[in-house]
Amino acid sequence: MVDSVLVAMDNSPLSREALEFALDTFSDADVTVVHVAYPELDMLPADTSEVYEVDIDDLDGIGDETARSVFETIRDVADGRDISVTFLIGEADRRLVEYTDRGDFDHVVLGTHGREGLSRLLIGSVAEAVVRQTNVPTTLVR
Repeated sequence: MVDSVLVAMDNSPLSREALEFALDTFSDADVTVVHVAYPELDMLPADTSEVYEVDIDDLDGIGDETARSVFETIRDVADGRDISVTFLIGEADRRLVEYTDRGDFDHVVLGTHGREGLSRLLIGSVAEAVVRQTNVPTTLVR
């Protein structure tokens, strides 16, 4: 039984599909959606280990347009379902692996890049890092 699911979200259509998949497939689980932002190096805080909880019903304090768009998508897809939203800063692959390993998640869901031909062998560095570096079962949505 899956009690707790982490869904990684960026600003791509596949991440929206990943969230839809997670909410449909794990309808009784607690869902935590994580968005990782990588600001310019000169804007990067000294401590990137911070974890910010986001209230998706109150996005006025979110200055980053990409993050705001992601959180609006989360709100739309969640459609009133109670989910947790977390905002991390840093390199997406590293931060997602750290957060997954620190959390008590039974499953991870994230989108890949929709590629064809030889490039389809590459699932994307973030997805690959999560699959390879965590022990949490992971579903990749493509």
